[in-house]
Amino acid sequence: MHLVSRSYQYQLVVLLASSQALAYISRVNLSVVGPTLIKSGHFTPAALGLLFSIFNWSFTVALLASGPFADKVRARIAFPLGVGLWSLGTMLCGLTMQFVPLAFLRGLVGIGEGPMIPSGAQVIRENFPKEQRATIVGTFFSGNKIGLMVGIPLSSAVYVYAGWIGTFLITGGIGLLWIVWWFAVYRTNTTAMVASAGHPPSGIRWSTLLRYRTTWGIMLGQAGYLYIYYVFATWLPGYLVLQRHMSIQTTGLVGIIPFLVGAICVVLGGWAGDHLIRKGCRVTRVRKGFAVGGLLAATIFTVLGAYAQDTTLAIALLTSAVGAMSLATASVNSMPIDVAPPNIVSSLVSLQNFGGNVGGSFAPIITGLLISASGNFAVPLLVTAGVALVFGCGSFGLIVGSLDRELSLSMLDGSKQDRAG
Repeated sequence: MHLVSRSYQYQLVVLLASSQALAYISRVNLSVVGPTLIKSGHFTPAALGLLFSIFNWSFTVALLASGPFADKVRARIAFPLGVGLWSLGTMLCGLTMQFVPLAFLRGLVGIGEGPMIPSGAQVIRENFPKEQRATIVGTFFSGNKIGLMVGIPLSSAVYVYAGWIGTFLITGGIGLLWIVWWFAVYRTNTTAMVASAGHPPSGIRWSTLLRYRTTWGIMLGQAGYLYIYYVFATWLPGYLVLQRHMSIQTTGLVGIIPFLVGAICVVLGGWAGDHLIRKGCRVTRVRKGFAVGGLLAATIFTVLGAYAQDTTLAIALLTSAVGAMSLATASVNSMPIDVAPPNIVSSLVSLQNFGGNVGGSFAPIITGLLISASGNFAVPLLVTAGVALVFGCGSFGLIVGSLDRELSLSMLDGSKQDRAG
């Protein structure tokens, strides 16, 4: 099933990681220039938070359809179609600074990003064995940290020298180059498709996935994981400007640090998980251990950062929170790939991220409202920590069941359903 060359696998990994990087560059550009809308565009923090959340809401709705769509048309079509749509939406954002058209265009960007994660999961499922997947998943998702790390200074620099229009034209236009690269490199793994077609029938379809405890566990857990992640991804530049009184240029430099640490920790967490599995540890214990442990540490660091008075200490603590959360990323996002039958892996991944984004999409607007109400970031950070603890740690630790075997109809029979590992 995995009869592909090592060099081709390397090219796939780079394509996957770069897609995430480009997606997050297209997300973070508004986070970087957003304070300008507050300072000179008569936007309130709550209005900017609503603009962030509109992207997340559209992305969330798109995820629900993107999994079945990717399973049907396959990643070769679904992946570049999504990249093209979000690139176009990003470029058009440069044409306006008004709330209504910006809201529409950011919604278009969110819809375009919907197929990325389900399509990427399909590519990983078809081309990499289980004992390598966490490393590959970690590298795939390290791209979003790289995107934030590169996107913050890139958007800052382009904004200083090319203004609002240039920021969106350049950060959106890069995606068009990725599409050309994708069609030049990617080929459908027909060996994997034939193997999947001959896979013993599980009886599981998209419509039955919600009957499983593990499906709900990874959906609710993802809500806790993405809530804390979206707070940092959307509001960290604003935190540095509004709370720590840094310039946009300084923010572009300082803002690199947390996401550089995060990118390293994502890959490290995936590699460590795969290493333990190769040594004989159960998949369930490894995935849950990293998921719960990483989010628990992120919760603690976020609480400490909320109370830190010194700027350097606060940035160090919040950077540690991003790093700890990133150690969980590979395991969190490997769970559906581990347990889904081959024919619906994209569908289960889309459900996980749909559920996650139902919760996570409210993070930017709730944070904005809490900033407007309290006048600082302390309360929003404490709320963020609480959501990560209850939904993230609680769901991954207590609701998600066995990850050592694929979902099947027999698992719904009484006590055999998804025994916790």
